Amino acid sequence: MKIVHVTECLAGGVLTFLVNLTSQLDDDEHIIIYGKRDNTPADVQKMFGPNVSLIYWENAQREIRPKQDLLALQELLRDLRKISDIDILQLHSSKAGVLGRVAARLLGLQKRTFYLPHGVSFARQDISAKKKRFYVLIERAANAFAGTVIACSSSERDLLQANGIKNVIVINNGIEVSSKEPDYQAHEGPLVFGTVGRITFQKNPAMFNEIAKHFKDDKRVSFLWIGDGELRHEIEENEQVKVTGWVKLNEVQECLKNVDVYLSTALWEGLPLSVLEAMNLGKPLLLSDCIGNVDTVEPGKNGYMYHTAEEAIEKIEVLLKMPINKRMNVGKNSYEILCNSFSLTALKDHYRLVYKKAVLS
Repeated sequence: MKIVHVTECLAGGVLTFLVNLTSQLDDDEHIIIYGKRDNTPADVQKMFGPNVSLIYWENAQREIRPKQDLLALQELLRDLRKISDIDILQLHSSKAGVLGRVAARLLGLQKRTFYLPHGVSFARQDISAKKKRFYVLIERAANAFAGTVIACSSSERDLLQANGIKNVIVINNGIEVSSKEPDYQAHEGPLVFGTVGRITFQKNPAMFNEIAKHFKDDKRVSFLWIGDGELRHEIEENEQVKVTGWVKLNEVQECLKNVDVYLSTALWEGLPLSVLEAMNLGKPLLLSDCIGNVDTVEPGKNGYMYHTAEEAIEKIEVLLKMPINKRMNVGKNSYEILCNSFSLTALKDHYRLVYKKAVLS
């Protein structure tokens, strides 16, 4: 099967997803038409197997700029026409989702096109209500052009359908689950609450900082942000609060091993791979109550949800006072939930089934 992926942002979660999916569907040929971000690795081709080739999409960019977007569409059409016998067109993220579905309609690929938002554009909270309504209209229009929308979580599907987006299916995000159950050894020193991701408005570093400041000089606890970004200045680094800066993809998990409880302050998500990686390491979860996050936590079983910094602080106190063996059981439950609901094997099988059905229809 020849699968063409289109994304304007080959970085972050989209990059991780594509590395995972193409490695699982290794009997298929994958062609990735991609745009760059500032955190796209220079050696990105080396991250993929021999069944993957990359085509640079020069005119792709994130923001809506009609003239530039028209050039990007023309370039995308040229590249797609050069590829013979496309079986599946898989679109990743909002801009590729819009331009790709227009291209699919023009090329007669409507029934073989799939769009994975990786976080719905109108779920953003850094834009006005007017702009959200505009994004909904764009998504509805693109939805009418071509393809099936793949929500990466049930909560994302519910949001899409509530806003008039049709033909939506759910395939949960997944990662490669460790065949060996995590080692739940306790360690001396403060309990480390950590997160992974680009330091942007979406990840809400201001709340992360507010939570950390409450525990200033409290030797029971420390905080770690694995990543970097334009809002790094909103996190006050000190002896208790560390920011690693950018780390290579294969080093993130090693950093994550130093975290005792995974803390997310995100305002919105799709279904965050970083949370799944934490579950794979047997970490209890303390997550903001937002789309995507809610699909990974069974409150009281593998962690807690919260709405405000005050609620997060209360839950941190609960975790600090929790007997070590009980906290380890909470982490064990995280791993078990991951195995049951968010494995890469399940994701591969579901995509394989969906793709095969589209080709045969």
